[in-house]
Amino acid sequence: MSTAPRRGADRALVRAARLEATGLRAPDRVGVPDVVEGLLAVQAQELQPALWGLSRRVAPEAGPVRRDATNRALADGELLRTHVLRPTWHLVRPADARWLLASTRPRVEKLMASTERQWRLDDLTPGVDAVAAAVADGARTRAEIRDELLARGVLDPGAPGLAFTNVLMHAELEQLVISGPPPADHPYQHQSYAAFDDRVPAGYGPLGERFDAEDAVVELWRRYLPGRAFATVNDLRLWSDVTVRDLRRALAVLVDQGEVVEVDGAGDLEGLRLVATAATAERWLDDDGQRGAPAAGGSSVVDLLQAYDELLMSYRETRHVVLDPALPPTDRAGAFVHAAAVDGVVAGRWRWPTAAPRDGVPDVEVQWSRTPAPAEEAALARTVEDLRDYLAGTTAATEAGPPAGHGTSA
Repeated sequence: MSTAPRRGADRALVRAARLEATGLRAPDRVGVPDVVEGLLAVQAQELQPALWGLSRRVAPEAGPVRRDATNRALADGELLRTHVLRPTWHLVRPADARWLLASTRPRVEKLMASTERQWRLDDLTPGVDAVAAAVADGARTRAEIRDELLARGVLDPGAPGLAFTNVLMHAELEQLVISGPPPADHPYQHQSYAAFDDRVPAGYGPLGERFDAEDAVVELWRRYLPGRAFATVNDLRLWSDVTVRDLRRALAVLVDQGEVVEVDGAGDLEGLRLVATAATAERWLDDDGQRGAPAAGGSSVVDLLQAYDELLMSYRETRHVVLDPALPPTDRAGAFVHAAAVDGVVAGRWRWPTAAPRDGVPDVEVQWSRTPAPAEEAALARTVEDLRDYLAGTTAATEAGPPAGHGTSA
């Protein structure tokens, strides 16, 4: 095993490294598909806020990113949306869809089976087969597929909504369908499905023509870490739902090859064993010890993050590095769903604008967990201006799809 770097990684350093690795600071990606490539998978049941979050990670020199462009990347198939890793929506690149689904399908199906038993859902196979048949001649909307299943008699009109949702999810997991282009008259409502092989290239992406489960876990580490900086085995376990045993076996391969190092946590991370690529450890640990410290006289940055931003969801065991221990937990009753962070630390909640911008400025409401400083309010105003530019030429009220908090259906 490789020797850990001489310094430990504390909260401030890990937070700064993650802000950069996830692309929220010093972004260097050339477009939204490239951002997803670097993160491997991005949770996206809150689709429009998720696409906004991706736009924030594109290098400024690549030019302004507008809402039309992010949605077009999904419509054109440069990005795909499916249930993978966990039973929730994720955005992935076409070349990664097949191997990620093959890697995580058994565990996702196991979780779904528990819910299906609770709801006493019968065999869903006829419905899955009917979904595949429905898209054989082209993409269909969710509503059109449901009508087809009802017409074929494989979906009971009185069945709970979960029955149809799970039929669609099984069809995704079996690599029969994946996200398709939206209807021409609703370019921001991505509720369509297409035949899987029409949108996903043959083979298993970085694994080659054949799928190997052990190689897939090695590749999972190899793709997860550069976009996450420092993480623990349990962080990746809860992000991917891969077992600790399989993760440790794959990690040992990368450590022995010198691609990855293990790092001691420091401060309130003491006792944890963090993992990073060798390049990340060298960049953040092998210096004069000043990395992670706030820049003297630097302006505050307010990030309006979607609720499931990868800065939050990529970690579980060490997610607290972006939380303020002095603030009480958010009261969920009446709380907005999305996270507002000041200099990488969550300081409130915000709501995606649901009405047309007034005088060109989107109506962004923030529920602060503490009183913001004037410099922080100014930083928020700058970010809201960026959101205005992103939404330029669109109408949030008519094109956002389901309102925030209601985008979790299949």
